[in-house]
Amino acid sequence: MSGLLVATQTGGILGPFAWVLGKILEYLYDGFSLLGIYNIGFLIIIFTLVVRMLMLPMTIKQQKFTKLNTVMNPEIQAIQKKYQNKKDQQSQLAMQEEMKAVYDKYGTSPTGSCLQLIIQMPILFALYRVIMNIPAYVQPIKNLYIDVINHMSSAQIDQFFTKKGSVTSYIDAMSGYASRTNGGVSLSKGTTLNDILNSVNIDASDKIRSLNRFFGLDLSKSPSDMFDISKGALFIIGVLAIPVLAGLFQFLSVQLSQKMNKTASMQDNPMAGSMKVMNIMMPLISVYMCWQFSIGIGLYWMAGSGILMIQQIFVNMHLNKVDVNDIIEENKEKAAKKAEKRKAKQGIYRDKVLEASKSSTRSFSNNSTMTEAEREEKIAKAKANVKQGSMASKVNMVKDYNERNKK
Repeated sequence: MSGLLVATQTGGILGPFAWVLGKILEYLYDGFSLLGIYNIGFLIIIFTLVVRMLMLPMTIKQQKFTKLNTVMNPEIQAIQKKYQNKKDQQSQLAMQEEMKAVYDKYGTSPTGSCLQLIIQMPILFALYRVIMNIPAYVQPIKNLYIDVINHMSSAQIDQFFTKKGSVTSYIDAMSGYASRTNGGVSLSKGTTLNDILNSVNIDASDKIRSLNRFFGLDLSKSPSDMFDISKGALFIIGVLAIPVLAGLFQFLSVQLSQKMNKTASMQDNPMAGSMKVMNIMMPLISVYMCWQFSIGIGLYWMAGSGILMIQQIFVNMHLNKVDVNDIIEENKEKAAKKAEKRKAKQGIYRDKVLEASKSSTRSFSNNSTMTEAEREEKIAKAKANVKQGSMASKVNMVKDYNERNKK
């Protein structure tokens, strides 16, 4: 499955995240260009490293929660065990109150670790999209593809593509990317990117080939497409290395996370069985995905897992020197500051409401100071302005008649 380089930028919710990451990628490309380094594989590794380093504070927070969890979980599990056979509403409310008290005691909340994951997810998805859409964010690379397309004849366009379209749609098709905005343009059956580059023999074609080469591997192709026993042992090892290393790094990362989270006995944990299955399945999924997707995507996956594993090692070494009580006190201080800010905001809102109510009262009071003579004069003016024959004039006639009869 090919599909590393495309020209259509990501939109929707991920759009702003992808735009920021794309700018980082473009600056890195420009910087390495000054050093004479033109290689997408190397760029992907450095780009992944930079983004992972920017996300390091969130990784540290998540690991802190994991360490805190090792102390807190036995108390949580004891409460759950206490109420496991009590399903009435009163018991469930009591269980929630007791669990809340435990979280307050440690200065955290049930969503402590989820929040970090929620923040990281759009960044990681956007990172994946940017690496798939490199020409959309790195203009010099896109210009190379445009140059190749501009040198293609009308006959070559008809030969290599299923239909005519825009330059962007041709770039998407050349990379094998199915964009919703490319008008359904794709490569003709049996056509590959190399076929096009070989037919358009210009410098841009050579540069695209060079960009896509990483230790002899074509980054736009998948290991499953490239695997060929006849090409020798070294080539086979190179093709297999990325999916195998991606799975290995994923497995080691999970093991490091478990080592940090020395909770209680996994036998007491109702999710223990599911967690064991997931710990085995996730590395296998990584291997499969890296086998099926382009080597460029697999390289990102492998680099991301490897960098995360190294980060976990150093973060764990640091947190092993930190006392859990210090983390608890730090969390309590942060929780207290947040509570004070919430109270201050509520106080400002309450003051504004009171001021608005006082203002309305003053306005009403000012209107109520009108004298009886002023009121009668106002009514007389209103009557004088009533048009003859209108509904209001008829009402006034009936009112005057009733008042005369009362007298």
